[in-house]
Amino acid sequence: MATLALALMASFAPALVRAADAPRVSQRYSIVATLDVQTGRLDAVEELRLTNRSSRPLEHVDLSVIPRALGYLTMDEPIVVDGEEVSTEWTTSINLRVPLDGLQPRETATIRLPFRLDIARSPDAFTARTSAENGVLSFGQWFPIVSTEHDVYGLGDPQISFTAEEIRLELQTTDALGRDAIACPGLVSAPEATGTAWVCESTDVRDFSFVVNPRFRLTQRDVDGTEVRVYTETVSGEVTADLAQQALIGLSEAFGRYPWDDLVLAEVGSGGGFSMEYPRMIHLTRDKVADTYVVYHEVAHQWFYGQLGNDQQREPWLDEGFADFSARWLMGIGENQCSSRPVNSEVFAWEADATKGGDWTSCDGYFHAVFYKGTEFLNAVRAAMGNDVFFAAMREWIAQNQFGTTTGARLLGHLTDRTDADLVPIFDAYLADYEVVGPARRPATQRLL
Repeated sequence: MATLALALMASFAPALVRAADAPRVSQRYSIVATLDVQTGRLDAVEELRLTNRSSRPLEHVDLSVIPRALGYLTMDEPIVVDGEEVSTEWTTSINLRVPLDGLQPRETATIRLPFRLDIARSPDAFTARTSAENGVLSFGQWFPIVSTEHDVYGLGDPQISFTAEEIRLELQTTDALGRDAIACPGLVSAPEATGTAWVCESTDVRDFSFVVNPRFRLTQRDVDGTEVRVYTETVSGEVTADLAQQALIGLSEAFGRYPWDDLVLAEVGSGGGFSMEYPRMIHLTRDKVADTYVVYHEVAHQWFYGQLGNDQQREPWLDEGFADFSARWLMGIGENQCSSRPVNSEVFAWEADATKGGDWTSCDGYFHAVFYKGTEFLNAVRAAMGNDVFFAAMREWIAQNQFGTTTGARLLGHLTDRTDADLVPIFDAYLADYEVVGPARRPATQRLL
């Protein structure tokens, strides 16, 4: 199997620890928040219960807090661990290190984190994440979450997170709103007609998002027991709901059944920029809310990153390449790429500001290399293996690693092990600095958290 001794743009890489090096902990989040929709102010108290699942004491935990890089975050109250105030440290622009004083194996610590967000319009790729525009508030990558020590990066997905047992939001609004004004996955309770209290709860998810718009209209579908809820303002939700239904059916057949009870799609306030996926939740920009490719692509992320996680800064092709491939597979269209870069380029191969992206769209930009050339690469692998063998291998890999993480080396090893076809020439043609780890030499990726 091929191993190339090249390094990809290491000098540009602000990520400090790879996802595979994250501590093994289980997580349960409970967030109680009050939201002033008119001003975009959210006052919250997060309680994070961590249980050490490793074989060694844990001295600290790293929490990613992306709103700090956007200038939205205030943390002026003490952070408390098991009732005792602690001294925390910002080790990067977004990484909050919380001491755990040697949390022993199988022991649990409760971290209390009060914080405030004052949301404004976010730049570039962040317009559909945590942002305020056209009277709509979107909350994506908005609360302190267990991560590796890394920094924000304005190109690609700046977050690295791991599956939590539960994330629960109890949201109070300062003004009464209609029942459908809050779009969130795992809706537990909401006002009958109008009110101020919503509770949303998700299990087995690596992140949690929600969108607020008093003018939302709700469209619903049932897809084999999965409730699809579509929240829109500027267009009817019928087309979007139909597309989400088609994607759920097709992708469940290709990659295994969708595992959650609902899928929520919400129109954000941004008229442009990039739509964004979260587990059980999709934020759609206004120009793409009924776009076939975009809806299919974002639904595909419910498998690739939602279920099968990866380090999205180091190996973005593992989610973006598969999401692009999946959308085009459902649409019956091929790729159209002109990139000379390797598919497995890190996001740091492209220069970017912390919150303002670099080259997204040129031939050697991020989209052509990671998305479109990624599809060309996966189509070549699929053709060599044959459709039935390829999709069966992918269903098996997702089932084995569901809600955990994978690496390119292990996925390539799994695909190689499941076929008699010689995939190495394809790997050589599309990838740089890659390795193939076969199951006979190393066990499959374990669930980290």
